[in-house]
Amino acid sequence: MLMIAECSSQVRQWAAAVLAQAPAVRRTQYMPGVGHHMWNGLRDNNDRAAATITAFLQDKSAPLPNYPARDEISTFLRDRG
Repeated sequence: MLMIAECSSQVRQWAAAVLAQAPAVRRTQYMPGVGHHMWNGLRDNNDRAAATITAFLQDKSAPLPNYPARDEISTFLRDRG
């Protein structure tokens, strides 16, 4: 699983490069409203990150859409600058 925080475009580009090149990534979780640190105690960020990881480890449905998928990388990067 690859978790992508809503932070700088540079970090999103790195995450997208991993997604494009790593076929073992089965799930991508874009975390809107989360900055450079997933576990920052702001709003519900810790709970959302924990729920996402727990669902993955338990092989359950993700609480967020599987986004971006490999075929959505270009659009994902373009739409988020």
